[in-house]
Amino acid sequence: MTGCTFETRIRAGVWPVLLDRTVARGIHDNIAEIGMPEWTAAEQDFARRLQKAAGKGKDGLKPAITPFKGPAAQIMASNDCGDVSWKVPMGRVWFPANVPNLPFHHWAAGAALCTPIAHKGGLAGAKALAGTVIDYLCHPALLEQTKASFAEATAGVRYVPLIELDQAPPADLNRETMERFRPAMEAHYRPERPQFGSLA
Repeated sequence: MTGCTFETRIRAGVWPVLLDRTVARGIHDNIAEIGMPEWTAAEQDFARRLQKAAGKGKDGLKPAITPFKGPAAQIMASNDCGDVSWKVPMGRVWFPANVPNLPFHHWAAGAALCTPIAHKGGLAGAKALAGTVIDYLCHPALLEQTKASFAEATAGVRYVPLIELDQAPPADLNRETMERFRPAMEAHYRPERPQFGSLA
């Protein structure tokens, strides 16, 4: 033995996301019922030009919903929805409110957010989510099916948070960088509300 000691501090730790198949099927059924927004030629042109500028091809906006294929592949995420999904059944609504294939947290991903693309896609997503909630309120058997599929998926697993319950968040982690760049960012904050208009 060397007699050495050390301390560890976990800054972040999240469980993988567990999407419930019954919830997912219900969401997808509502998405299929609502359908994809109808994109104008101007919206498609904007999407293709944006994809090209970001170096992500130029496929444009999707004309049809993605087929239901079963369990989703895990994706990297930096939030705690994975932890929540092991305590209660969870579904995820992906809605077409942005231009496909753009990297998250990139300038190109923010370019469409005040356009009719975002408005139409967000509205379609809200309808799908609302329809799914109504299904659960009106069909008690659906709730029982969800409880059963969740129990099956979590059988033999005991959820334990990866971070100590009394651990404070590392508020000092990027303080120096934020203090340096915040004044430059504030010049770009928009005080007025966004206006949704035509791209034509």
